[in-house]
Amino acid sequence: MRRIEELDTFLITNEELKGTIEEIGWKDFIAEIKSGFEHSSLGYSIAPPKVYVNTEVSDMRCMPAYLPKYNPHYCGVKIVSVAPGNERFGVPTVLGEYLLRDAETQQLIAILQAEEMTAYRTGAAMGVATDALARKDCEVLGIIGAGKQAPYQAKAILTVRPSIDRIKVFDTTERHAIRFKAEYESEFGVDIAVAGLEDAMDADIVTTVTPATKPFISPELIKPGMHLNGVGADSKTKIEFYPEALKKCRIFVDALSQCKHSGEIYQGLERGIVKEEDLVPLGDVLLGKAKGRTSEDDITFFKSTGVAVEDLITAILVFEKLKQ
Repeated sequence: MRRIEELDTFLITNEELKGTIEEIGWKDFIAEIKSGFEHSSLGYSIAPPKVYVNTEVSDMRCMPAYLPKYNPHYCGVKIVSVAPGNERFGVPTVLGEYLLRDAETQQLIAILQAEEMTAYRTGAAMGVATDALARKDCEVLGIIGAGKQAPYQAKAILTVRPSIDRIKVFDTTERHAIRFKAEYESEFGVDIAVAGLEDAMDADIVTTVTPATKPFISPELIKPGMHLNGVGADSKTKIEFYPEALKKCRIFVDALSQCKHSGEIYQGLERGIVKEEDLVPLGDVLLGKAKGRTSEDDITFFKSTGVAVEDLITAILVFEKLKQ
C-alpha cells in the first residue's frame, strides 16, 4: 500500500488485496461477508441498487454503500466494468476500482483495484449461501464456466463444505476447463474432472459463472437435493437457467431490488413463471426470519447479482489490515 502524496490517498493493488485476504483466511472472510447480509436484512445498510451504463459491447456499474453499524467510519463506491470481448485483447473481462472514503469528511482515503475484490467477495457470498442452503453431506461440486471467478467459487465452497472430494468443471471452451484442472487439482486436494454440461450438472452443488445471454440449463438437468448458485447472469441481458427451471426450486436472492432485474429471475417474473413472493432474501434466512432448506430433497437456488455491502466490507478489511 503506497500513498499518493498529491491526493493524500493510499493505492492498494490487486496483488496486495489478494495477499491480504489470503492472510485473513477464507473462513473469517466468509464470516465477515455473512455479517453484511445480516446487516442488510436488519435494515442497517445504505446501498442503493447498482446503476448500469450499457454500451453495445460492455457495461459499467456503480455501487455505493454505507454500513453504519458495521463500521461507521467508512463509506465507498465501486465502479466496475464488464467487457466479455476483452479476452481477444489480452485484457481482463472485469475491470474496476473502489473508492474508500471517510464517512464524516468524505475525503478519499484509498483507491483499491477492484478486479480481485470482485472475485473474492463474489466467491465469499457463494460460501455464505452454500453454507446456509446446501445439504451438509455434499460430496460433488459442479462448476459451469472455468474463467476468472471459478477458483474463488471453489475455494469458498470447499471452505464451507469440506466433505466435497470431487469437482466437475465444464466450459464451452474446453481448454479453460483443462487449465483449471491443471492449476488447481493439487492445490485444492480433490479430484477435478473435465466434464460435459450434463455430467457437471450431476452434482450436489452447482455454481454457474458464465457470461451467457441465452439460457442453457434446462429443468431436466436439475435433480432433487441440489443446491444451485446462479452467479453469471447479473443483468437483464444475461441468463443461464431456463426460467422454467426455477419452478422446481426454492429461490433465495442477495438483493431483491437487483435480482428482479437480472437474468432468469427477471425473465421468470416477466413471464409469470416466478412471483415476487417466491424470492427470499438470504439475510432473512441467516437471521432465522425465513426458512432455508426444509428437506434433503429441496432444490435450493441462490441468485447472486453482487451487492455493494460486500465490496465495502472487503475494502474496509483490507485497508485496516494493511494500515496495521
